[in-house]
Amino acid sequence: MAITRIPEQYRSGFAKIKKLSHPELEALINALEKSPMGGGLKGIVSTVGEQVPSLKKEDVEQIARTLYSLYVVRADTDIPLSVFISELISAMRATGEGSLPLSEEEKNEFQDRIAKLLSVDTLVVTSKVEQVRSDYAKTFCAAKILTDIRPIFAKPEETPLGVAITHTLKIEYHEGSEHKHFYVALDADDLQKVKKVLQRAEAKASSLRSLLKAANLSDLS
Repeated sequence: MAITRIPEQYRSGFAKIKKLSHPELEALINALEKSPMGGGLKGIVSTVGEQVPSLKKEDVEQIARTLYSLYVVRADTDIPLSVFISELISAMRATGEGSLPLSEEEKNEFQDRIAKLLSVDTLVVTSKVEQVRSDYAKTFCAAKILTDIRPIFAKPEETPLGVAITHTLKIEYHEGSEHKHFYVALDADDLQKVKKVLQRAEAKASSLRSLLKAANLSDLS
């Protein structure tokens, strides 16, 4: 996957990476190396925030989000790191934003620092975990159950005979770059079915974790 453009949400992160002092860069790399392999972006932000107090929380989040996106892209390509960085620099220049294009002197320094930032073993593993977890056409985002009462009438003009309790399950998910959702009607029996399915999934996950522990394999999910 060639890098042809820098998405808007990552441009400030690249600008901040350019401006890092050498002590901040070394502290950042050390913090990234200590990040939990299964912690995802939140784990990276938390670790860097603790280990590099000289950086503002907003800066940490933007830098971490930008680096994490690069690792995820890298996990999906086999091109050499040098080529990847060259494409990245070309894409930065193509934005036309004053904070991103690099002079020849800045280019050499940026190549060196981004190569170091993209060679942290813990993040290589973390990005591959993320790739495995999200390598589906649709991925879950959020869920909500809306509960209502609906009156039952014998005749529209008469007092209701009673009410029916209904539930509507809303599922939000990602499909590519799109955020979508759908609704499913549930009754009391359906709620119990969903509950049993979730409990069964938890039980199977617990059993698999026991197998991983016996095989001395880490659970990176």
